[in-house]
Amino acid sequence: MREYLLPKEDFRTIFVIGKGGVGKTTTSASLAVALAKKGYKTLIISLDPAHNLGDVFMVRLNDKPKKLMENLYASELDMDKLIKAYLKHLEKNLKHMYRYLTVINLEKYFEVLSYSPGIEEYATLEAIREILIEGDHWDVIVFDTPPTGLTLRVLALPKISLIWADKLIGIRKKILERRRAIAKIQGEQKFTIEGEEFTLPKEEEEDAVMQELKAYREEVAFVEKVITDPNKTSVVAVMNPETLPLYETERAYESLKKFRVPFNLIVVNKVITLGKDIPELKVKLEAQGRVLKEIERKFKGIDVVRIPMFAEEPRGMEWLERLGGMVLET
Repeated sequence: MREYLLPKEDFRTIFVIGKGGVGKTTTSASLAVALAKKGYKTLIISLDPAHNLGDVFMVRLNDKPKKLMENLYASELDMDKLIKAYLKHLEKNLKHMYRYLTVINLEKYFEVLSYSPGIEEYATLEAIREILIEGDHWDVIVFDTPPTGLTLRVLALPKISLIWADKLIGIRKKILERRRAIAKIQGEQKFTIEGEEFTLPKEEEEDAVMQELKAYREEVAFVEKVITDPNKTSVVAVMNPETLPLYETERAYESLKKFRVPFNLIVVNKVITLGKDIPELKVKLEAQGRVLKEIERKFKGIDVVRIPMFAEEPRGMEWLERLGGMVLET
């Protein structure tokens, strides 16, 4: 039994990552089924905009958790809906913080922002945060993630955002210090908007911008604490025994190590085994053998499980339960 995939305190979060097409969703689903069969209340969520989690389970899913069997619930998040909700939240906060800057066309700003680089990562991080806040409802949360590049940016975002938040808080403190100094010389800075009088805030406690920055930092710190805690989070990388997935898995391993996200297991999927030599497959098998040796060499100390290539595509509960047993226990 792979203990690092089981809940120790509160809940366990498992991020299943990998290059597109390696069998990431099938592995995620099978692992969720195996954990549910063990008696753990398990939620599996697809964060991949190109969802096929429902196809693997052969059911229709949406962004609300659907019960599939005892202890197992599944959902597929709507990325467009997530981005709109995230931008709406930002717009509401900015309008509150900067009511006196009526010259800014916030609607036009957010219309452009919805197409900006990085918005998908921030919206995904916000969705993960909201799920983790409700983590106590579950024993295990399995995230079926987008292809590796986007997933790594999302998992790195909490650490990077904390650095930015601390910098911005420091800058805001200096702004408030200067406001206090000006107020001592020129008096309170007041202005009127639509008949309502405003005083420019000088103290942290009354400054909406500072309060928002501190709240954001606290939210991001919560996510960073969870995903870097080996008692709460595990990363499972799925790859095929081929060179390109090997390189991508290695890059993911090095990146996650840098951000202190626990990387525990590599699932090598679709390993070809033959009872007799077939000359037409000789080159393929030799290449596969070299990659399997490289995995052993490059990932010392990381658990590795080999999943054979099956004669049919593993779909449905019976297949997923069988495959999940291989991932969880072999």
